[in-house]
Amino acid sequence: MKILFCDYPQEMEQDFSWQQQRLQEQVPGAQIRLAAYRSQEQLLQELQHIKILQTAFIPMTREVFAGAPELQMISVNAAGYGNIDLQAARDFGVTVTNVSDYCSEEVAEHTMALLLALARHLKAYDMQVVRQHSWKFQAENNLHRLSGRCLALFGWGHISRRVAALARAFGLKVAVVSRHLTAEEAAVHHVVRMRGWEALECADILVNHMQEAPSNYHYFNRELFCRMKRAPIFINMGRGSAVAEADLAEALDRHWLSAAGLDVLAAEEPDLTCCPLLGRDNVILTPHAAFFSEESVQELAARSVQHMVDFVHGHRDRLHDLAG
Repeated sequence: MKILFCDYPQEMEQDFSWQQQRLQEQVPGAQIRLAAYRSQEQLLQELQHIKILQTAFIPMTREVFAGAPELQMISVNAAGYGNIDLQAARDFGVTVTNVSDYCSEEVAEHTMALLLALARHLKAYDMQVVRQHSWKFQAENNLHRLSGRCLALFGWGHISRRVAALARAFGLKVAVVSRHLTAEEAAVHHVVRMRGWEALECADILVNHMQEAPSNYHYFNRELFCRMKRAPIFINMGRGSAVAEADLAEALDRHWLSAAGLDVLAAEEPDLTCCPLLGRDNVILTPHAAFFSEESVQELAARSVQHMVDFVHGHRDRLHDLAG
């Protein structure tokens, strides 16, 4: 059984020794190879005679599936799977699994960390002290207590539920924009259902947790930003593709937004030399790190390997096949 671990170079810097050892123990005769993704042409070469692929972010297009006739399974080493053409996987008979909800606590905590840092202008204060050697709290203005202000969550799932609970502990009123949230569930979680335009009018803080989907591409754009009434803080914890970055920079310049925090950008490995969001005291960027903790990484590795082991041993009933 030939198994390939392949992802962008930065992702391949992590230690896969535990996963390799576990697979070799559970799958006798497993031949495991690691490769950093550099191009589709190179990926097609790497996939020759491969039965199972583990990846998190590389684009698995119809052309790639067509060029990998022996591929039987993809174990997505992440929660998101927007990089996988599921229809192509279905057409070529390839099983696709992911690891859902392994980092809900971490992402919710990261969301609140960005929210608190931006609301309290921590980056601006720190830069004032570090760059200017100035010790004046009066240097910043427009700070408000969180209690009583409105947080609008776009998207409703495990992470949003946890964020809502944490936010309410700070006295925030929580509104949710999602067609998946029922009136009954809203009452249970003490949140208010809103349409998108309603949230734009009342939100002091706006957080995106929407999944990747064609309908969400550049959802947050100039047209939406310019309609915001209260110059809210904007936080993107969903997918980079949901935000038109040039429009976000304009929204900050025009003060349609007061601040922004992003854990994701449009590209998984962005060119930071030309990013319009860098160098701003009211913007905090983190390198897709919200998922990261010792516990989440261990759980991710264990569950991804178990998916591969279950597939090899024919325990398909234990797998949720995204392409099924």
